[in-house]
Amino acid sequence: MTDLLTTLDPSARGGDPDAPGARALLAHVMSEPAPVRRRRLLRPALVAVAAGLVVTLTPPQIVTSYANAAVEIHLEGRQYVARILDPFADHERFTEAFRAVGLDVRIRPLPVSPLSAGRSLGMMIGGTFDRPGEIGGEFAYDGVVLSADPEPKGCEPARPGCSLIVRVPEGFPGSVHIRLGRPARPGEDYADFDRALAPGGPLHGVRLRHGAPVKDVRAEAERRGLRVTYQRIEIAADGGLSFADVTPGDRWTVWNAWQVREGVVRLLVTERRLGENPFYNGSAPPPDLEG
Repeated sequence: MTDLLTTLDPSARGGDPDAPGARALLAHVMSEPAPVRRRRLLRPALVAVAAGLVVTLTPPQIVTSYANAAVEIHLEGRQYVARILDPFADHERFTEAFRAVGLDVRIRPLPVSPLSAGRSLGMMIGGTFDRPGEIGGEFAYDGVVLSADPEPKGCEPARPGCSLIVRVPEGFPGSVHIRLGRPARPGEDYADFDRALAPGGPLHGVRLRHGAPVKDVRAEAERRGLRVTYQRIEIAADGGLSFADVTPGDRWTVWNAWQVREGVVRLLVTERRLGENPFYNGSAPPPDLEG
């Protein structure tokens, strides 16, 4: 094509399209193959935009049930209902199950006496929730109750046909931590230590509301086949209590009793008699000191 261009007179104005040189140039251009232009491939996302396509994202589906060897969970109305299958299970199995349905619920099994096996030892709720006074004494979120109770109501969880049921509202944005009582293995200390005087407890029937002599309480414990340990009660200026191991005299005063493990109880004592029971001073729900 360069050779053909040299036959044209660059000084000519306009030029004659029927001139022999012009016709020769046109014929040459038409006979040449069209140059190949490289095209950049657009990424799929850009192709969709260039083509004017509308991409619709499918919202994640709500998981309505999940089960493993530790717990089974089902969505019932606006509430997830979890039935504890194995209170001995590792706590991660419970966390795994609740996470699968979009909830931050952690259950920590703790060794307890037969009195508390399968029961909740307390529930800590983090985040926004309805106050108990607003819904008849129970915690809730958007009017839906959070709870951890035996079912059927009032049953003994350690017995067949009775299970701990955890209820959490669907979509609850906070966290729930539950301390779950599991049967203690031989030699394990009890987490429900404060139930020694409760019905069914090792010292049920012993009355300590107004204190009792160490000699008398020790004799009753030994009569029931229990081994006894002791701790002195130390009262801080702000009323807080701390405890230290001690070997008391017979005339010291017992103000409370704890169950340590199977067959072992701890008596909480002072050398001098106090004006009131430090475990029953209105600062917290009183223990079962009346027996």
